[in-house]
Amino acid sequence: MITIMRTKALAISIALAVVATAGCREHIRLDDYTASELGDPEKRHPIAYRGQTEALLVEMGGKGEGLSYDQQADVYRFVKRYRAEANGPITLSAPSSAGGHLAASRSLREIEDALHAAGVSGRNLRMARHSEYDSGDFGPAIKLTYTRPIAVAPECAQWPDNLGNDRERIHHQNYGCAAQRNLALTVANSRDLQRAQGVSPRSSERRNTTWKDYIGEPQPGGDSSGSAAAAAPSSSAPSPGAGLQ
Repeated sequence: MITIMRTKALAISIALAVVATAGCREHIRLDDYTASELGDPEKRHPIAYRGQTEALLVEMGGKGEGLSYDQQADVYRFVKRYRAEANGPITLSAPSSAGGHLAASRSLREIEDALHAAGVSGRNLRMARHSEYDSGDFGPAIKLTYTRPIAVAPECAQWPDNLGNDRERIHHQNYGCAAQRNLALTVANSRDLQRAQGVSPRSSERRNTTWKDYIGEPQPGGDSSGSAAAAAPSSSAPSPGAGLQ
């Protein structure tokens, strides 16, 4: 009888120990790195990116005259968009047939010159050949292509957890998701979210005007105390009348 009671007491002790251990595990806290990741919307709801190919078909004349004025403008605008939107190289493709490549030779040289003039280095230019049937209804043509990133918005409205049972006091799963989604859907150039764009040259005329207003125009007598001194009232100003004193 005593042995049975000791066995039951041992079993109860083991059961209590298991429950206590489970309770301790339940209160194990997240490490600081994981908690910070779960509280950052940019990391918990990241904006993904996919590539989208942009293409320009430049039709060729039968005599190989080169680019027309309109085609030069189209190439200029296309290369400008490439510089602003793309992260990778630009591909210049000519017809693979001997006759098509010969007819495109002058146009190819002019397009290469336009690319170099726009600041596209040789390492960012890829040369290729394509079948004349790849141009569709345009007939023999030169193709300019590049790939630009498109922002993919995260999916929101996820509420899997009960905040009343959250011992970590971290943000709910849907926190910040709407802001990330709206940013991905409204951004005009997705590359702006990946890296900063280059700064356009300043207007030197406007900068000189602003700088002169800041330091003040030098006085004829050599006084360069600034615009604050120039704006001070002079001692020769008329005194107010008797009714205003």
